[in-house]
Amino acid sequence: MSYSTLTPLKPLWLGVALPLAGLVTLGLLVAAHPTLPAWDAAFLLRLHRYASPALNQAVAIATDLGTFWGVLPASLGLMALGLWHRRWQPASYLAFVMAGSAVLNPIAKQLWHRVRPALWDGIPPHTDFSFPSGHATYSMAFVMALVLLNWENPKRPWLLGLGGLFVFCIGASRVYLGAHYPSDILGGWLLAIAWAIGLHQLMFHWGPWLRSQASS
Repeated sequence: MSYSTLTPLKPLWLGVALPLAGLVTLGLLVAAHPTLPAWDAAFLLRLHRYASPALNQAVAIATDLGTFWGVLPASLGLMALGLWHRRWQPASYLAFVMAGSAVLNPIAKQLWHRVRPALWDGIPPHTDFSFPSGHATYSMAFVMALVLLNWENPKRPWLLGLGGLFVFCIGASRVYLGAHYPSDILGGWLLAIAWAIGLHQLMFHWGPWLRSQASS
């Protein structure tokens, strides 16, 4: 059975409830349990041993592909392309996914109030909180939206592979630079997955499914 023929209940449970439960559980561990924050800090310090000025500069440039120099222009370009071809629903879905991510991530940061890591000199200053990562949220939301919009496309495995690699590299860049803990990255991914799948179900499945149930 393909994704598009499923009733909304199963994808909603697997794709929304489980990531949200994981996000809340992770957030509680970050806030209340000393083991996870200690592991986070130890991982950052071990990774920092391999840092070099040249690598720092390259990663600092690449990390912005997750926001202003990558995800944002790509999203706007694909939205414009969709509107040009009068594909209103996919274009509006991508717009709502990215706009919603930009709203939900700061709300989540304020909810958990996790202070940014400051484990060595030279970490760029940030005024917002750490959990969940914005770069991780936006990059995952963008890739998830593309994957869901192309679920029936035979090239979906390539999109999954390349998109997954992109998301991983953006998350790894934030950890390498000391801007986020690993758990911040995972939290951003979980938030984006739940939001992208939930909105996709609402726009592409719940409406048609409810209308079919009402007319039967």
